[in-house]
Amino acid sequence: MAALRLHPTAEKVVELLEPHIERQGYELVSVDFRKGTRNSLLRLLVDKPGGGIALSDLEKLSPTLGDLLDVYDPVEGRYTLEVASPGINRPLRKLEHFEAVKGERVKLRTHRARDGQKSFVGTLVSVGQSGIELDDETSRKRQTIGFDEMSGANYEYNFDKDK
Repeated sequence: MAALRLHPTAEKVVELLEPHIERQGYELVSVDFRKGTRNSLLRLLVDKPGGGIALSDLEKLSPTLGDLLDVYDPVEGRYTLEVASPGINRPLRKLEHFEAVKGERVKLRTHRARDGQKSFVGTLVSVGQSGIELDDETSRKRQTIGFDEMSGANYEYNFDKDK
C-alpha cells in the first residue's frame, strides 16, 4: 500500500506496470513524472529485493517496460522514459519502505511549512498507518508528520556511521 501520493500519471503507471515488474522478480520502488512543455520525463526506479539491481537487469527491463507503456499509453504527449536504480538514498513511498528504515536517518519534505520548515532530516522513530515520528535534527524536536502532509521522503545514508 502506498503511503505517499504520486502525480496522477505516475499513479496510473504504477497500477499498470507494478504487477509485470513483480512477476519478473523486481520491485517498482517509485515512479516520478515531470510534465514539460515539449517533452515530459517518466522515471521508474526499480530494485531487486534482497540484492540490489544490476545495470544488466535495467537493460533487460527497459525495452519490456517501454513496450508495455506503448500498449497501455498512460502518458499524454511526448516523454522520455528513464529506468534506473533507486540509489543509496532511495525514495520511501510505501508503508513497508518506511518500516524497513525505522531507527535510520531519513529526509522528508512537506507540502506546507511547519514553523518555517518544509524539510526534516533525522532518525525515524516510529511508523503508523497515517504517518511517522521523527527526531528532527534542525528543530531538535520529535515531529509527528502525516503521510498526507509529505511531498516526498528518502532514506538518508549516514556516511559517518562507517567511520
